[in-house]
Amino acid sequence: MSPLISGLTTVASLVFNAVSSGSGKSSSSASSRHAGEGDAGGPAALLSLSPEAATLAGFADKGVLMTQGRLDQPLGVGAGTTGRTGQGAARALAAGGGSVSKKDFQELLAQFGATDGQKEALAARFDVNNDGRISDAEFAKGLAQTRGAQSTTDFSQALMQLMDKGGNADGTVGQQEFATFSTAFANAEKRGATGRA
Repeated sequence: MSPLISGLTTVASLVFNAVSSGSGKSSSSASSRHAGEGDAGGPAALLSLSPEAATLAGFADKGVLMTQGRLDQPLGVGAGTTGRTGQGAARALAAGGGSVSKKDFQELLAQFGATDGQKEALAARFDVNNDGRISDAEFAKGLAQTRGAQSTTDFSQALMQLMDKGGNADGTVGQQEFATFSTAFANAEKRGATGRA
């Protein structure tokens, strides 16, 4: 009977250690991101959002984009967006009527390390109404898909891979990585609006 109790204690210890080593991440993302990069350039393990980035994705689901740092110029896509912000300041932008051309959006994706195939696929998924432009509402809805049950889709994983690659590439998209991507979109939108004026 003593070996049985000892064996059960060992199994319980292994389970406890496995759960504890996840540090708040889901068990699917607990393995190392770099342990087995796939041939297609995608991560072998699922990427995840930090709790703070998941909050930003929740805001996006409600049509609010959170940017960080300094924008090129004031955006004017929602209330409270006039004036510049200081480096590191957060900024909320209500998704309104602005948009970015497919070409400009693909250039943005390239800045985050997207391949030609990723640029085409992601731009097509964001452009829900197929008008050749990614509206800020479409962008916000795409960002919102990186949390919850949708976070494991190919689209969400490819998007998070770009955000993470643009940051510290640790397998978790942090608040700053998420906000940096939103800021890049807001800047592209402003540049496009300035060019059309």
